[in-house]
Amino acid sequence: MSFNPGKSLEAVVRKLRPWLVPSYRRAFAGLVSRGLGERREGERIVCCDFSNPAIDAVGGRYYFSLVRDLIDAGYFPVFTASRATLSTFGTSRMKSLLLGERLGVVASLDEFREPYFLITDRELAKPALAEKMVVVSYEPRLCAGENEVAFPVFVHPQITTKVKLPPAYQVGETRAARIFFGGNTEEGKYDKDVLRKVYHMLTRREMLEAAAAVTPAYRPLDAASWLASAEFHPFVLCETQRCKIPQERWLEALGKADFFLACPGVGMPLCHNLIEALAAGSIPILQYAAYLPQPLEDGVNCLAFNDAESLRKVIGAALAMSPENIRIMRANVRNHYEEFLAPGRFAISLLTGPSPKAVLLMNSYRVPR
Repeated sequence: MSFNPGKSLEAVVRKLRPWLVPSYRRAFAGLVSRGLGERREGERIVCCDFSNPAIDAVGGRYYFSLVRDLIDAGYFPVFTASRATLSTFGTSRMKSLLLGERLGVVASLDEFREPYFLITDRELAKPALAEKMVVVSYEPRLCAGENEVAFPVFVHPQITTKVKLPPAYQVGETRAARIFFGGNTEEGKYDKDVLRKVYHMLTRREMLEAAAAVTPAYRPLDAASWLASAEFHPFVLCETQRCKIPQERWLEALGKADFFLACPGVGMPLCHNLIEALAAGSIPILQYAAYLPQPLEDGVNCLAFNDAESLRKVIGAALAMSPENIRIMRANVRNHYEEFLAPGRFAISLLTGPSPKAVLLMNSYRVPR
């Protein structure tokens, strides 16, 4: 094995940074000072015992989404004072969004004097006071047993903090677009080979090209004007480079369409825009229905395809679908979202299962199916 001095030095810097860099030290000290003083009487405690910096992956999205869902489920999140993971609250844009919430910090698990739930990425025996222990695994693999749980993709943190979830809508309402996509379509970024070679899926740009071959795309130049308009369009394409939809109005935009073209991300099939579409009652058209922990069903709560030809057929079917069939599918989308993806649902199911121990797979969604 070759020695890379540059990478070795980088690893040392990362390890020492929480101890030496002022912004990291301030963030850590500020959290530790909160203790348990913000807890309300009777609140159930969930201790997040994270020492592995891998929990900070995807810009802190894992960390934010898990803690936010615990809060939405009515739990009081308490962190153990791991400098490696708490100090990054000062630099992580997504984790820092949690600082306005009520949180607690303990020096160690020994401080607890009453039952609590434990989520940890350390190897340790189940503490006597832990009602349930969830062991976090960062290994990219699928669930292999009934006590293993795949971590889902959530609504993007920046959206979560700006809107109320779920948004209100009527299942039978008439919408101003039949099919919609909004997002970045930058060439060279959203047509990477990894989606073709690893996942055997169309890229974002390939999906949009196939859809536009069936029906021309209406491309608004001003988001506010389009959002205010009731004019119907078969296919609306809001490319961020031309028409950026404000984050606080993103779910409103999704709610204007019967179907959402759920294109993949840069190098991963499952993208947070799918969860946001489900929240807004926009029926997804997608190639990765099986990548959700509770898979979507073709013709029930999504329209699925497997290549460019079948995507074009699905686009045609969506354009020709009757209002009644759209209403039925939208009702199924709402049911799926409310049962599995609404705020707090995941945390409740994770902590109230019958087994006293579980394994939480953070990177299961990355594994090709």
